[in-house]
Amino acid sequence: MDEFPTIMKARQFVRSADITSVPVDIGRLAATANARIKVVDDLNGDESGYTFPLNGKHVIAVNGNHREERQRFTVLHEIAHIVLDLPSQHHGGKLTISDLMRYGRRPPEEMLCDVFAAECLLPYDFFSKDVGNVDISMEAVKKLARQYKASITSTGSRFAINAIEPCAFVLSENGMVRYVSRSKFLREMNGWIEFNMPVPQGSVAQRLFQGASKTEDYDEIAADTWFSNGVKNYDMLAEEALLLREWDQCLSLIWFDENLRSTAAGQDSGEGDEPLLRELDGILPWPSKSRRK
Repeated sequence: MDEFPTIMKARQFVRSADITSVPVDIGRLAATANARIKVVDDLNGDESGYTFPLNGKHVIAVNGNHREERQRFTVLHEIAHIVLDLPSQHHGGKLTISDLMRYGRRPPEEMLCDVFAAECLLPYDFFSKDVGNVDISMEAVKKLARQYKASITSTGSRFAINAIEPCAFVLSENGMVRYVSRSKFLREMNGWIEFNMPVPQGSVAQRLFQGASKTEDYDEIAADTWFSNGVKNYDMLAEEALLLREWDQCLSLIWFDENLRSTAAGQDSGEGDEPLLRELDGILPWPSKSRRK
């Protein structure tokens, strides 16, 4: 199983639970998976939760001392194991904060459960509409995270996938690219960012990793900084990044807009007063969005 069928299963699961509003009803999703939630207040600080069978049901124990968005993701991660029928790769069967937050060397089964959880937490039928109504920015991601009671990491990942512009979300950890999600438009443009490569020199993420004080920044940089083969008709890209020092992670939101298109195809012919129309390139324009200043 890979990411796409996992996303499709999550969407089908949310619809089968008859979710009609956000933030999603976690209890309803648990019941749909034949599970119930038990909030436990005496777990160690690093323990997020675990699942055990009882009387023909699954009981999902979650650490009641954790923030609400972390508890919600823990429950959905455990639901993912049930629905996808993927064995837990957690140490001793217990999900820890490190399991949830650390991406380096994580088993693929756990990554797929994260994808399933994020898709349930930010369901397509609602989230895609909300993403389509905002400009691309880290501030928009933060606002949606609060609205859906989700982490910035989960929200950023689903934001890029649902964006109607060429957009990518990159999670880097310990100076290495660990996770990338891309919009349909960017995939069609063959915009590809390599996994497990060092964070590229000149990127905003690299500046934040090396900086001493800043935790958030924005810049417009060369497109081949992140895309080694470039992206057709674009010399520049926009990158806004957020540093999570506690986990040595950086979240990058990367996108292209009309203001960043190459002007080479639209230059004058030098014959007459009227400029030539831009050469057709097979790429349809998307709704205009303003750049951050």
